[in-house]
Amino acid sequence: MNRFERSVSRRSTAACWALLVAIVAAGGAWAQDFTVPPTMLIPNYDRVYPGLIESLEGGAVVARARNAPALFYNPAGIALSDRTVLNASAQGYQLTTLSGSGFEQSSGGAFETLPSFVGLVLGREVIDWESVRIGFAVVHPVHSNLTVIASTTPEVGQRASYSVHSTFDTLTPTFSVGWALAPSLRLGGSIEFPYTSLQSTGELSGEITDATTSRSTLRTLAATGSVLHLRGTFGVQWDVLKWFKLGALVRTPGLKIKTSGSTQYEALTVSAAGTRQVFFQDPDIDFQYKLPLEAILGVAFEFGPFGIEIDLKWHDGTDAYPLYASTKTLRVVDTTTGTPVISEAAYPGVSYRARQLWNGSVGAHFALSETFVISAGSYLDYSPVDPAVGKAFRKVDVVGFRAGVSFRIDKLSASVGGGWEHGTGNDNLFPPSGLPIPEQPSSELTLNTFTLLFSISFKF
Repeated sequence: MNRFERSVSRRSTAACWALLVAIVAAGGAWAQDFTVPPTMLIPNYDRVYPGLIESLEGGAVVARARNAPALFYNPAGIALSDRTVLNASAQGYQLTTLSGSGFEQSSGGAFETLPSFVGLVLGREVIDWESVRIGFAVVHPVHSNLTVIASTTPEVGQRASYSVHSTFDTLTPTFSVGWALAPSLRLGGSIEFPYTSLQSTGELSGEITDATTSRSTLRTLAATGSVLHLRGTFGVQWDVLKWFKLGALVRTPGLKIKTSGSTQYEALTVSAAGTRQVFFQDPDIDFQYKLPLEAILGVAFEFGPFGIEIDLKWHDGTDAYPLYASTKTLRVVDTTTGTPVISEAAYPGVSYRARQLWNGSVGAHFALSETFVISAGSYLDYSPVDPAVGKAFRKVDVVGFRAGVSFRIDKLSASVGGGWEHGTGNDNLFPPSGLPIPEQPSSELTLNTFTLLFSISFKF
């Protein structure tokens, strides 16, 4: 570590500790009654890609989507299925590592199986229609599961620690229809029921102890939320020339059907003057999460055994809205006056706003034979989080790379490959909470994910 890096590390640790000192020594103002442990919720849109070659090519297939994976990427593509196709994909395993500034010691990440995909397209042997196909799928397009444990000891008798476990998932049952208007032009539509759920538990504590006094603080948070939406999807594929293809997809904003949530927060601050306890619980808190409009445009080129596609993805933003809202109040017990004083304070709520953003992916393949294909892809997955509105989510921008092979044996097809994702966010592992503390140096939260991919498909 060079001199500049050591300086940044010392200043970041000092700033983190200054924040905890300010919490402990807040005095009569008590502006920090609702200082919650920061979450590791990452709601990025474009990181999970089901399918055989589709996953290996970074999801850049909106113009070339075929068979069961087209139920997710572009339902127009299922019109090309002549026979019934079943695709089941466990997607493999991934190892995520996490690092950041603000603490001397930290560890975090996850090792887990990737979300699965199951898709079925009914062919002519089931429904004898010439140009129309029907399909069903269960897709897991959004997934994040992260754990962090961190601590720092700036001086003897001083300690700060932070731990959190956060999950964010979307599971989407899909019902699709594809219609071939002509051999080169196809339309498709889907009705989707995305079910988004999140959960975060965290703890933040700090202590200052010397020969005569001891001051400490503890903050805990447990929050859940889930919402079921209804969305419509409309897709088109046009084979302009034998070697030139276009595709487009539009997903409507989500229409909320059902929602639920719960929150429990507790804080205890101990100083020489006494203690201050804060408790809040609402098992039926008002939770909402909005799914904005989405549009994708794909351009593909195919020259013999070689093919490449570039997809441009646009996600609309939202207005600022309350992610959590409640009419219940915080219960406050203050003993700093010598006797317990019980009072109530309004729940401040948690706000969120999604930014409008552009993502993109590029995928390519080379067919060594009719049964063996090499594929590779790359993608950008910028975060929709607006850090200026609330601290419910982490803002981490991700770039990913994948490569692998797919092969076919009679009616059975399979693929295997690997991937790497790198994500950064201009945010401390422990971010500031608006308290008057020394300015923190610019720092980054860093995420790396290593993935083993595999998939299997059967054609009847």
